[in-house]
Amino acid sequence: MIDNKAVKVDTKPIEQSVTQEAEPERTILTTMSQEDAYIMDRMKSQPKTLDDVLLVKEIKYKPGEHRLSLPKEFKEYQDRVVFRWINKKKRAVDEAILKGWVIVNRTNFYHVGTTAKYLFGPSGAVEKGDCILAFMSRELAEILRQSPGAKSSALIKQHLEKGKQVLGKGQSGFYTPEDTGEKEDAGVEKGGALQEGRDF
Repeated sequence: MIDNKAVKVDTKPIEQSVTQEAEPERTILTTMSQEDAYIMDRMKSQPKTLDDVLLVKEIKYKPGEHRLSLPKEFKEYQDRVVFRWINKKKRAVDEAILKGWVIVNRTNFYHVGTTAKYLFGPSGAVEKGDCILAFMSRELAEILRQSPGAKSSALIKQHLEKGKQVLGKGQSGFYTPEDTGEKEDAGVEKGGALQEGRDF
């Protein structure tokens, strides 16, 4: 048998400590399109006040420089690594990464990230317009630059050596195209042709 006894519950309010724990901040998540998210990211890197915008009178470049020139903060690293700008499209970024390019970020260039925070965008990369900055070791970059020329030279050398080879009997050494024409129909005589009005 179950004994149903009354249980006494203490209904006194729990004493609250003088310092209450602060509630965690609530974050509001907004769903937006890729274009809106991109615009929002770009706005984060823009000047924050009207005075900041009005301070800029003219954008000047030194002779030989342009808007995609390497930022001066990275020039000290040019003896060890090679930099290049990559289009921010997924296909271009994937192809560059497969070839060995690494996207510049605060982790790779910590010193630059602490002294020139303005260079790094919301994604953590160095961005200018539709391009992001990437780098690679100088040795690997030289191999990558020379490989198309080496491949082309090897093909030309191979092609020139064909002219020095002794050809077999009946071979001319010239390209002979294969006959890929359609087979003649059984109803059409060899050498004959179809005539409109008679054959169809």
